[in-house]
Amino acid sequence: MSQKRNRSVITGIAAVLAAGLVAGGVALTAQRGADDPVLGGTGVSVVPSATAGDGATKDGTVTITRTGPDLPGDDVLDRCDAGSRGTVARYDTEALGAVVLQCGNSGQGYEHIRIRHTRDWEDVLSGHGSRDWDDAMLTAVQSALEAPATGYPQDAGDGKLCYAAPVRFDDGSRPAAEPFVRVIVSSTTDRVITAFPTSDGGC
Repeated sequence: MSQKRNRSVITGIAAVLAAGLVAGGVALTAQRGADDPVLGGTGVSVVPSATAGDGATKDGTVTITRTGPDLPGDDVLDRCDAGSRGTVARYDTEALGAVVLQCGNSGQGYEHIRIRHTRDWEDVLSGHGSRDWDDAMLTAVQSALEAPATGYPQDAGDGKLCYAAPVRFDDGSRPAAEPFVRVIVSSTTDRVITAFPTSDGGC
């Protein structure tokens, strides 16, 4: 696996993912970086980990499992070596329809999130199981986009939409410092721009 991704390799996971048997879980923690957006292909489909409750008011909570497969898998990330437009994950949203997380670059997508927020996500996961940072990120993005809290997405200006959600682990605990995730999506290109943990729960 490429050193720049700084990922652990789990034997046999690529085959499981290729078969479509994907399940995920995650935790997040990070502050918005200076180059994160200011508010104002085919890929892996991650099974949503958040449930909407009784169908009335939805809190959109992201539930991160502490053990599970390595997401998105080496076979998916290997496509990113060929270019920035490869799809890492695809999401079915009520607001925009199909939204993709592309391999991206320093300004958007998986690569942007990897550069800006790997350490933040690793800090949140520390002591909470064996998942990699992007296991948490992909689960959080999936849940926030496909099972959003009531009132989301919100207009973030400049053609962007913002989703926010509380985060917890499957044992009921929550990340201490930054127990929320924020996901920014371009409403003009239907692409995930960034996803990062935060200490406040709104947009």
